[in-house]
Amino acid sequence: ILLDNLLSKQWYQRRVRAARIAPDVLWAQRKDRIFVNINVMKCPKDYKINVDSKKITFSGKNAQNNTEYVLDLDLFGEIVKEKYKMLATDRSIQLCLTRVEEGEYWPRLLETKTKCHFLKTDFDKWKDEDETDDEDESANWESMMNNMNIGGTELGSEDELADSDDDDLPDLEDDKDMEKLE
Repeated sequence: ILLDNLLSKQWYQRRVRAARIAPDVLWAQRKDRIFVNINVMKCPKDYKINVDSKKITFSGKNAQNNTEYVLDLDLFGEIVKEKYKMLATDRSIQLCLTRVEEGEYWPRLLETKTKCHFLKTDFDKWKDEDETDDEDESANWESMMNNMNIGGTELGSEDELADSDDDDLPDLEDDKDMEKLE
């Protein structure tokens, strides 16, 4: 039994060593850029990443559980391979890719129409084509509301500061009438 346990552990360790998976990938775009976030947990600095004009390849290994990450993305359109920016942390590798042709959004990240289980839209970075990059719409809306002149008074004027509840109220009953009731 001890030999069986030892052999099964060795088989399991060899099996785990051979595990190669595609990491989760989040992506978003603008008219001139593509954002790609490759989520790899605790991937050491000895990973390999290659960015070409129509392809991104990545490989790296998680030292804790011997998981080997492998990624091969054939892009829908062309990017300027000399102009990409990269930020690598122990949790992810973030890429900002410059598109060759600025303009209409790509209908998808990959050249193929096949659905990939590891590829998802990054809604934190996503903006629709008709949204502007320059202004935050909520900040603009708040500024507009603060600048509105409602009721013809300016904010901070004395008319606004005076409160009708602070005025003296007239007596409801005369004192003479109160004495008669007692």
